[in-house]
Order: sequence, then structure tokens, then C-alpha cells
Amino acid sequence: MIRTSLRISLWVAIAAFVAIPALAQTIELPKSVPSFNQAYTNGPNAWGDCPLGTDGCPDQVCITGCLTTAFASVLAYHDVTLSVTAAESCSGQAQSGMDPGILNDWLRAHAAYGRCAQDPIGSCCLDWSRLPNGVALTFHVNRSNVGLNPVASVVIDHALRQGHPIIAGVHWGAFCHGGTGQSEDCHWVVLIGRTGETYTIIDPYNADSSSPYGIRTTLDAGVHGAYIIDRFVIVEYSPGSTPILADIPSVRPSSSADRSGTSWIVFLATLALVAAVAILVTATGGGD
Repeated sequence: MIRTSLRISLWVAIAAFVAIPALAQTIELPKSVPSFNQAYTNGPNAWGDCPLGTDGCPDQVCITGCLTTAFASVLAYHDVTLSVTAAESCSGQAQSGMDPGILNDWLRAHAAYGRCAQDPIGSCCLDWSRLPNGVALTFHVNRSNVGLNPVASVVIDHALRQGHPIIAGVHWGAFCHGGTGQSEDCHWVVLIGRTGETYTIIDPYNADSSSPYGIRTTLDAGVHGAYIIDRFVIVEYSPGSTPILADIPSVRPSSSADRSGTSWIVFLATLALVAAVAILVTATGGGD
């Protein structure tokens, strides 16, 4: 009878250990993140054909504007609005609000594009330090080429539970598209939640040029393929403060960011495992 009771208790503990992590597999932000399409070229106030960058940069939002478009989604989520004059606007009209066109015009007007090594000419890369005031960024790297590192997953889950969207550089093959030798950060997407073993995202590329909206999908079903995260950036916003950059090039188990990302669910799962082991040891040593 004692052994039977212990076996029942053991299975209850094991079931709890399995079930508790499952609760962590659905994460949603407190409100919806607006989605934008970098390739929106055919419609009112279309921004896709607008020049991206400065100093003669040959890029356009529709071609290389995934990062700017992703930031427009996250800033709109944080209710950030910007204004550009008619002279600064790609449309030739003064505008206020938040979308990839307004953000790109504002970045160009505020010298927020810098020169990158891969730029053939001009300043085509976003200067993280010149984003609007109030934006705080924390950088992380996923140390895995085949999926998401468990520690990086904990950091991402914690940020989403705190209500912070995440912008992630991704790849989906050996090399980026376009014949380049670049193999990481080929495209940028917005992580907005978690469903099961994958993450829900906004993909800023939508082939429908008449739609201003990006694609809501999952990390393993991106527009270009199954995405693997390379670098990811947690975006927070505090109105009135100057841009804050916390550059963390790698994610280590001993870092403070990793410890703060350990949720109560992980803690309970650990307790359930310890309980299961203790019951198993007791059952093995007990009589009938």
C-alpha cells in the first residue's frame, strides 16, 4: 500500500514537472504590436520607394529597410510619435505619427544612418545611438547555429513577459540572399510572443506591395524560410530620457541578465523535479 501511494505521488510530481514548463510556452505582450511592410510601394503615403540612408546611399526602404521597419513597429507599440517637415519627408508633405516612412525620414534628418564596412557608398546602416530619446536597447547574441540557445530563450521569454518586444537579426540558410557573403543578420523581425516551442513574430517583408502591413507568423515559418536568430535586441522605452545602449555581446549563464530572466515557472519546475527525485529515492528504499 505504501509503495502504491509513493508511486502515485511520483507520477503526480513528474506530471507537474512536465506540465509546469508547458505553461511557459504561451507568452503574449499586453497589447498588439502594429505591423508594417517595408515593401509597401503602391498606395497612399507608400514608403517602400523612399531612399534609405544618407550621403548617397543607394538603398531603398523596400530593399534593405527591414530593420527600420521593425523599429517602426516597436516604437508604434510604445506610442512613440515623430514629426518631419515637408522638406524632410519623402512624400514632400509634413507628417506626424509612426510608420517606416516617417521613421526613415526622421532618421535621415537626424543623421542617424552611419557608414558600415559593407556599404559600397554612403551611410546606409542604422546608428543605434541616434534613435529617438527614451529608447533603451540591450543587445544579446544567440550562441547557436541550429536553433535558439536555452539561455537566450530564457532571456527572450523574460523580456516578453515584462512587455518588451524584441527585434532579432535572423538567417535561414548558409548565406544571406542577394549573393552576399554575409551569413548572419540577413533579415530583421520583431518577436512578439511565444507559442509552444516557437516564437510569434512580425515579418516586415510582405510581397504584396499594395499592403502596408507586415506578416504575422512564427519564427519557424518566416517569409523567407525557417529563421534562426543571430543577434537580438530588447527594446524598452522611457519617455524623456536619452537613448541608452547596454551592449552585451554574448549571453553567459553567470550574467545578471540571465539570472533576472529566470521566472517563477522555471523555479517551480525545478522544485517539482527535486520532489520527484526525493519521492523516487524514498520509494526505492521503502517496503510494501
